[in-house]
Amino acid sequence: MLFSCQTDPQQMEVLSKEVFEPTVESSGVEWLYTKNGDLSFKIESPHMLRFDGKDPYIEFPEGLNLYTYNVAGEQEAFLRADYAINHLNEQVMEAKGDVLLRNAEGKQLETEYLVLDEKTERIHTDAFVKITKGTQVIMGEGLEADLNFTEYTLKKTRGIINLEHAQ
Repeated sequence: MLFSCQTDPQQMEVLSKEVFEPTVESSGVEWLYTKNGDLSFKIESPHMLRFDGKDPYIEFPEGLNLYTYNVAGEQEAFLRADYAINHLNEQVMEAKGDVLLRNAEGKQLETEYLVLDEKTERIHTDAFVKITKGTQVIMGEGLEADLNFTEYTLKKTRGIINLEHAQ
């Protein structure tokens, strides 16, 4: 018995484009997210790609700025990253590369990788983190926090902590 296969290059190109090309591509993006009519998040990005399919996601290959707001419309936190990907089904965003998170209290978190879970409104990482608040600098490997970085747990802590003495 003999079997033969023939591949149509044009058909293969069409199939590969369906898998790897974005369904939406935008530049100069500014998105506003609301909850019950109140501004919740704002995302700014120079470039955004949306991929649909079984596991849809939105990619920000040139990074993003993300702002969170409270119900009074006041900014609670700011996040910047060189790259981000939002997994739509899981409601999880990964921020990578020179990630900076600053809250309204002035606390600042720096890391190379951070995960934002929209369902639980929590953030976490197992990467090296540096937290700065005033003259305090704390470093560690791993962190769990609320979305606005007001309460956090730092893992494997190390660094310099300057404490003010009450007299």
